[in-house]
Amino acid sequence: MNLKWIAILMILFSLLVAGCVSDNDQDDTDENISEGEQNETIDEEIPAVDNETPADEETPVVDNGTPSTGTGSGVTVVPSTDPSTYTVRLENFLALPANLTINSGDSVVWINFNSPTRNFVLISNEELWEDQTIGYRGRHVHTFNETGTYTYKIQGYEERMKGTINVI
Repeated sequence: MNLKWIAILMILFSLLVAGCVSDNDQDDTDENISEGEQNETIDEEIPAVDNETPADEETPVVDNGTPSTGTGSGVTVVPSTDPSTYTVRLENFLALPANLTINSGDSVVWINFNSPTRNFVLISNEELWEDQTIGYRGRHVHTFNETGTYTYKIQGYEERMKGTINVI
């Protein structure tokens, strides 16, 4: 019986001690920042930016002669010249998106997400690659280095799973 009372008292004592100990993981910013280091709050109003381009203004031209896609807010957007990768999802017995327009040097990756799981055979009508069997969650990547219009299809599902890649 005395052993039970000792165990209960020890548990109560440990709870009491745990409640009295403070958590030191949180910093008190007033104690840790000396005078002069404290952040100041700026209460001045920020002026609004007019994002409308007047109708008589021409689209600005960037240094390479390409029109920018800026909105008139003083920001000039320069189109990226780095190669991009585009994804065509083979899903629900469809190729999504079926048609793409890409730049020369860009890549297209076809990924099989079809459910129920099924293997697809990807065929280039222009024979850019050998017929590729793509298993579930499998992929095929092709980089288009020459301009032109290229078509592809999935063997056995040509009516629903086909597309065009326009390379500019």
